[in-house]
Amino acid sequence: MSIKRNPLFPVFLFGAVLAACGGAPTEKGEPLLVFAAASLRDVVTEIGTELERTAGAAVEYNFAGSNTLAQQIVAAPVADVFLSADGSWVDFLDEAGRTVPGTRRRAFSNRLVVVAHRDAAFELTGLADLARLDYRFLALADPEAVPAGRYAKAYLAGVPFGGGDLYSALEERVVPALDVRAALAFVESDPEILGIVYRTDAMASRGVRVVYEIEPRADVDVVYWATLVDGGRRGDLGRVFLDFLESPAARAVAARYGFLPPDGSGGARPSRSSP
Repeated sequence: MSIKRNPLFPVFLFGAVLAACGGAPTEKGEPLLVFAAASLRDVVTEIGTELERTAGAAVEYNFAGSNTLAQQIVAAPVADVFLSADGSWVDFLDEAGRTVPGTRRRAFSNRLVVVAHRDAAFELTGLADLARLDYRFLALADPEAVPAGRYAKAYLAGVPFGGGDLYSALEERVVPALDVRAALAFVESDPEILGIVYRTDAMASRGVRVVYEIEPRADVDVVYWATLVDGGRRGDLGRVFLDFLESPAARAVAARYGFLPPDGSGGARPSRSSP
């Protein structure tokens, strides 16, 4: 997939990236800097804490939409590790020469769910109900840029509806959010808003309930990718971090948060489908 880049975007982000990361690393003992998709905040923080305990090194984080993080890395390559919610933004960094060859790997997989406010009475028997129910908006992470939104758009566009496709029927009601956690926050704040988010985000929230779990489909592969960033100062720790992601300990942490193995196998339904 080709991704257009705004040439001014890196300029605007340069200062913000350095501020978020406490300035560019200058010493060998600087902490590992992990740039990770917003939906990974809880699981990556816990995995990083375990790595700190076992490796004796500090880990710092920058969480945002994968598109924003990739633009930040191009603007100011201070990150050591990039965890993207899809492969296209890793491709973007590959093309920009910002990744270390041979370090890219699948980290986790996930699924999409439709969520409603915990006090809302909405029920779905199928995705087509999204075109029939009386709600105000459908909150998605930006479907033109953010992986969670792009996954949702691709899935809905593949569902035939009314002589066209379901996404086209719903597009006027779509509210794009900065990232998937922002889409979740829209639903948490208003009983008249539905949303499509990762099932792991639904599990992390007590303000929503799952009203429909979207079955996996071969053409919508919800996979997180990890890679070492070229230009980071802690490539040594970055490699340790990437290897640790594949360890049984890290996989156990990921499973507890509802993430699936990289191949998508397994996956019980969310345990917090009701408040």
